[in-house]
Amino acid sequence: MPIVIDHLCHTYFDGATSNPVLKDISLEIREGEFLSIIGHTGCGKTTLVQHLNGLLLPTSGKVLVDGLDTADKKLRPAIRTLVGMVFQYPEYQLFADTVREDVGFGPKNMKLSEEVIALRVSEAMAMVGLSMDKFGEKSPFELSGGEKRRAALAGILAMRPKYLVLDEPMAGLDPQGRQSILAMLEKLRQDTGCSIIMVSHSMEDVARHADRILVMDHGEVKYLDTPKSVFSHSEELAGMGLSLPAPCRVAALLRKQGVDAPGDICTRDDLEAYLLRRLKA
Repeated sequence: MPIVIDHLCHTYFDGATSNPVLKDISLEIREGEFLSIIGHTGCGKTTLVQHLNGLLLPTSGKVLVDGLDTADKKLRPAIRTLVGMVFQYPEYQLFADTVREDVGFGPKNMKLSEEVIALRVSEAMAMVGLSMDKFGEKSPFELSGGEKRRAALAGILAMRPKYLVLDEPMAGLDPQGRQSILAMLEKLRQDTGCSIIMVSHSMEDVARHADRILVMDHGEVKYLDTPKSVFSHSEELAGMGLSLPAPCRVAALLRKQGVDAPGDICTRDDLEAYLLRRLKA
């Protein structure tokens, strides 16, 4: 079953004033898909994803996770095992004396046996490329920035979520670190079949990895479609303060020079394939 968002509205109340942040959002998040969420700062991206495991509750409308309503307090523990949430700068979520204890915190709260917890910790650390022998007994605060981020992600993976929600997981990372995290997420999806829901400002990452892109504008859904379709709306995206991936911009410059570059180029692979075809023509 998918995550179903049904006419979701959310308003922050501040005394006598109110601030509508999400306005009548309806969509389904499919099992196993990579969904990226983009939009200008303040458009409601983080508020939306915080509804997916009940951290925030709708002012009106519903959010159903595999049929479980996040508004039902009794169901939220089950929902939070299905939906793992990784916040921006997830290393700030680390707190335990050792990496092993930190990664095992979630499974321990799930009341699993010590044997199952140990297995899940070992598997999750292996998924993110952290050796138990080398890192298990280290303090999380002795790790490098990239290692801390991996350890925090392992703590979520140890709960084996069906849906993994990441809010700007590559913030502050260099290009190599960003690509490493993205490759790890793709492998995780292939190995476990989990859905990835990722908020991102990197148009290149989104174009390359997402199955679908959700574009938000002032708390509303503007587009929900494939990368090729979404990035074909170049003028509309620019009007929302969003840039295009570099390959889209190169293709647009070629068209301005009279070259018949297709309008659906949005990744480096697309651009390279087109240029190779022209060279061979």
